[in-house]
Amino acid sequence: MALRVSVLIALVCGLSAVPLAQQVPFKSQVNLVRVDVYATANGTPVQDLTAADFELFEDGAPQKIDSFEHIVVRPATTEPVDPGSTRAALQAAADPHRRVFVVYLDIEHVDVAGSHKIQGPLIDLLTRVLGPDDLVGVMTPDMSPSAITFGRKTQVIEDGLRRNWAWGRRDTILLDEQEKKYDYCFPPIAAEQSPSALAAALIKRRREKMVLDSLQDLVRYMAAVREGRTSVITVSDGWVLYRPDQSLTELRVTNARKGTTEEIPGMPPPVGVGPGGTLTARGTANDPYSAIQYECNKDRMALAAIDDERYFRDIFGEANRANVSFYTIDPRGLAVFDTPMGPEPPLSLRDDRNALTMRQDSLRTLAANTDGIALLNNNDLTSQVRRVADDLTSYYLIGYYSTNTKLDGKFRTIKVRAKRPGIEIRARRGYRAATPAEVAGARAATEVPVADTKAALTGALGALELSARGGRATNAAGDPRVLHRGPSTGNQIQPAAARVFPRTERLRFELDAAVDESWTAALLDRAGTTLRVPLAIGERTDAASGQRVLTADLTLAPLGAGDYVVQLTKTRGTDHQTVLVAIRVTQ
Repeated sequence: MALRVSVLIALVCGLSAVPLAQQVPFKSQVNLVRVDVYATANGTPVQDLTAADFELFEDGAPQKIDSFEHIVVRPATTEPVDPGSTRAALQAAADPHRRVFVVYLDIEHVDVAGSHKIQGPLIDLLTRVLGPDDLVGVMTPDMSPSAITFGRKTQVIEDGLRRNWAWGRRDTILLDEQEKKYDYCFPPIAAEQSPSALAAALIKRRREKMVLDSLQDLVRYMAAVREGRTSVITVSDGWVLYRPDQSLTELRVTNARKGTTEEIPGMPPPVGVGPGGTLTARGTANDPYSAIQYECNKDRMALAAIDDERYFRDIFGEANRANVSFYTIDPRGLAVFDTPMGPEPPLSLRDDRNALTMRQDSLRTLAANTDGIALLNNNDLTSQVRRVADDLTSYYLIGYYSTNTKLDGKFRTIKVRAKRPGIEIRARRGYRAATPAEVAGARAATEVPVADTKAALTGALGALELSARGGRATNAAGDPRVLHRGPSTGNQIQPAAARVFPRTERLRFELDAAVDESWTAALLDRAGTTLRVPLAIGERTDAASGQRVLTADLTLAPLGAGDYVVQLTKTRGTDHQTVLVAIRVTQ
């Protein structure tokens, strides 16, 4: 099944990515705000409003509307022309006058029947909703957002959906390599079927976490690509939103007659002596202390502690700030039961109803909190999907210069109201103001680095080459610690041995700091040009030592393959200390 999805994505996303610095210019007027406004009456778009019919507020303060456009989208009557390159596609996507769509196929939470039922309605949606200037791309949970290729020609997507309709893998017996490890590490006991109840629970939690991670990456990527609204057509049965469950960490009784239990999870494999006197993890493939068992137990502890309900709230909060709207579609139509009758024992009627309710509530919540529409409980999927097409055919593009000119990086709420009664307004709920560092970085984007900066860049890139060849990186005293997480680490934060990472990774930089110290972070290309890719600055307190630690997190999904430099500047009063860490991003 995963192979078929890969074939579909290969058809849709055949172009390579380029660094974001070449794709998206930083807007020069930092207090100019654009808002897409969707006005409807009884579900029908209202076409005759003027600027005088709207009231606009930022943080409760009235704002003057400086620009106003009514955009009506009609399907293309001739074959649209695709952008000639990924760079051109992303430059087009940055234009607020163009609509951008992402079709998100949640392969982990749609079964084969659902993926078959939705193919026709999805194709109908693409035919009806896309105008000659609109852009559309396809994404699945196993993709990086940077692999999305936005284009205007939908024939490739339509052909891919028809040929590869069996992309849903929910409730199938197919397991990926990591899930096979869970099946091996936690075999069935007593009368359990394979995979065991524990392995099945971990698999379900891991799949949901993968989907939420990819949705967060998509939101952050689109925030870097464009300021205008991005509409994400999300095809999914919904999510349970797992909470912490310590029962998953309890030792299982593997032999009731003998009273034996599992080994204590989390114990590292005992050290042995390998060939040539090297230290190794002792054990064989059948040894419970083997490296694979240790890896499984680490995942077991991490997955038992996830709080997807809180994570989900964070995601749609970010989506609001990024102007990303989700239109969620349950391809099952009118769903009566959530779980199939086999091969696992069915849930009780109450538990099944609760699971179905939670899944559908998650779809409603995501749509309602991002100004989208949730399409549920209707077997006429074609008419359901046409509601999305009708909703997106007409909107108003409003621009205003904020009266708040502070560069404080704070979130500012936006409220748009219609003066005419009976009109429902949907618009972005706010945005994050720029910071002085972001403005300075944007202004310096075309400047040549000074001599000392060039020397520092040369040194950082030289260290990167050594790291790439030798496989490990060494830090000098006072340098930040580099950590990473992603599929290669089981989504757990681990120290980075080298400085070469795939786009699916997320990086964290940490540095011990005094109480009155702070830092800023920026991403540069090889020439020292500041890129418009945000690093999330934070801090934490080490639980063991009480040491204050400054943190900076970087999601690699928006980046193309190439070398980059992370610039970290620690500040204490008027003193500044800057360090550069070079990284390499692979395909």
